[in-house]
Amino acid sequence: MNKNPIFILGAHKSGTSLLRSLFDGHSELFVIPIEAHFFQHNGYWVDYGIRRQYPENINEKQIINNYIEWIDKSNTTPGGFADSDTRGLWDITKFKEKIKQGTDYSNIKKSIENYIEAMYYSLYNEELPNDIRVVEKSVENAEFAIELKKIFPNAKFVHIIRNPYSNLVSIRKFKSKRGYPFLKRIIASLYNSYYFLEKNQRIITKDYLVIKYEDLVTKPKKIINEISDFLDIAKEEILYKPTVQGQQWHGNSTTGKKFKTISSERLFKWKEEINPLEVRIINKKFKYIIDKYNYNFYENKNKKHLLYPAKQEGLKVYIANRILYNYF
Repeated sequence: MNKNPIFILGAHKSGTSLLRSLFDGHSELFVIPIEAHFFQHNGYWVDYGIRRQYPENINEKQIINNYIEWIDKSNTTPGGFADSDTRGLWDITKFKEKIKQGTDYSNIKKSIENYIEAMYYSLYNEELPNDIRVVEKSVENAEFAIELKKIFPNAKFVHIIRNPYSNLVSIRKFKSKRGYPFLKRIIASLYNSYYFLEKNQRIITKDYLVIKYEDLVTKPKKIINEISDFLDIAKEEILYKPTVQGQQWHGNSTTGKKFKTISSERLFKWKEEINPLEVRIINKKFKYIIDKYNYNFYENKNKKHLLYPAKQEGLKVYIANRILYNYF
């Protein structure tokens, strides 16, 4: 496997899937079309709220089974609003064949390499070329960036952030399948991503690029050129066409609206959808991020009070969310 991987970092609904889809099809890259969750499958402690996992002591057989189950699920389950839809793209037989040929799963570097090589073999029925760089994104990557840098010293990282107000609204809509959700895990996920955003930049420094989602969708040529220079990859036309395994990527917007290219159409839609509780939480907990990354501090002009229930917010969730706000 090539020793110069690229890792995409960012919270849910921050633009990570869009960014990954823009790399897809580039002649120098193998873009893993799903979130691989390297550390989760190897039993690591994951703090990221929406994917939180306590540590497990697991053996080689369990690691291999975790990998197989995840690829099988990716091959049969719709991607929905969370990730790319890769149903039918994986040859499960070939994945099992290759992953079982791997060795030394107790070594995290070797385990990750075995996993990546098996994914490539499953998708393309051939070995992963040494001159092709790997691109991977998982929402918990920011938490493990320092470890990934230790495992792959030549790795580079692109961390995409989004206006916290907009990001919170988008995640909340993603998690609102059964009414308005309890916000604790959503806020914890944003907190985790922002915390490691700051920490990683201090430690990884020159190999860590931070971009804003708003800049990517409003100034795509400028930002894509900046990313290409940072990663030292050719400026190919495919970088402006979001795809998944060469097929047009229609997005994972919570609206369900399909698109064919980079779009800023809904950039400020959050202002119509945010509620007083969410505004107060962001202003109270993430003012540092708003200031540092030049987002405008938002004062909700809606006359509804903090205590006014959100749409479809049940009584138990209402009480839990107000307790949560007072806890901050």
